[in-house]
Amino acid sequence: MTTVSRAVAGPADDISVGPGLSSAPARRRRGTLRRIVTQWGPAVPFLIAAGGILAAAAFWLIRTSFSGPDGGWTLQAWQDIFAQQITRAAMVRSLGLSAVVATLCLVLGSVLAYLVSGLARRGRTAAQALLNVAANFGGASLAIAMVSTLGAVGFVRLLLQDRFGYALGFDLYSFWGVVVTYMYFILPLYVLLVLPAMSVLRAEWWDAVQAAGGTRWHYWRHVGLPVLCPFLLAGWVLTFAWSLGQFSVPYALLGDTSATSLITTRLGNFLFSATGGSNRFERAAALAVFLMVISALALVLYRLIANRMLARLENLR
Repeated sequence: MTTVSRAVAGPADDISVGPGLSSAPARRRRGTLRRIVTQWGPAVPFLIAAGGILAAAAFWLIRTSFSGPDGGWTLQAWQDIFAQQITRAAMVRSLGLSAVVATLCLVLGSVLAYLVSGLARRGRTAAQALLNVAANFGGASLAIAMVSTLGAVGFVRLLLQDRFGYALGFDLYSFWGVVVTYMYFILPLYVLLVLPAMSVLRAEWWDAVQAAGGTRWHYWRHVGLPVLCPFLLAGWVLTFAWSLGQFSVPYALLGDTSATSLITTRLGNFLFSATGGSNRFERAAALAVFLMVISALALVLYRLIANRMLARLENLR
């Protein structure tokens, strides 16, 4: 009778679950938590500090840009920056300058990156070292160096005039003068950004194009450029955002006048001349928020391109 009742009761009432089986989900949860703590734990203080500072600064700028004299909410600062002709011209000039610099870097830097990637190991290492030095040489020191070299009494201009009788017509203080100055340190940065992408190209692809009777033009038109396009476009976006946020180079080189002002130099002018009886500080905050919005859009665009790059790499494997 006992045997029959046990058989009717079924194995669930007779078999005891061991402690190892019952704690398997708990062990998995503890393992996942341990991995998260091990991998992200050391970075948590930095993330909290940096994230808190950046978030607090961004919130404070946004709040200040909408503040009025009495501390209330107002759009006066935004209306002023878009109503003032010199500030509107600075926005247009900054966007145009950044687009020109980024496009020149795209054209020249892509070719330079391809040439550097084809060098031998020692040559590539030396080229990367020079590019790193040039990419980190910016700020007021670069502006002073450019003035000493290509300025009105720069030694290159004087050398060409005194030794060769050639009057250099290049104006360092013009739009294209700023472009050349930017290119000195932003072009190397672009090359360093896109240089790893050149390793995606494979020698057998060129062999296949040759076997099919194609030329270099066919290779780059149908193989090389389509593969590299997302990487190069991502470099263009980052270079554009980097150029747009430059302050010390244009301010040291040109200052802030109606003919040479940029968004960043205009922002600095508002800060340096802010007084208690004006809303120049609020206008500076509005320009800073304007730059933040453009940078955020560039970051979103870069993220979309990066996803495309990852998909392209997965297809190439």
